[in-house]
Amino acid sequence: MRCEPENRVYKVSYPSKGSLLARITGIVLIAGGILLIVLCVPLWAWMALVGTALIFIGVLLLQK
Repeated sequence: MRCEPENRVYKVSYPSKGSLLARITGIVLIAGGILLIVLCVPLWAWMALVGTALIFIGVLLLQK
């Protein structure tokens, strides 16, 4: 004996993204965090990051 196929349609509803005040507060917190990281990381760490990026780009160019 066969079962009948199920013909139900499920609707997915996502919660709303929040109020405008919550979104603005989130953006301000993200910007503040980025600003703190940029200002508090010492110069030698930024130069090490730039140096690593240059090495990576150089390796990519040599592989072509």
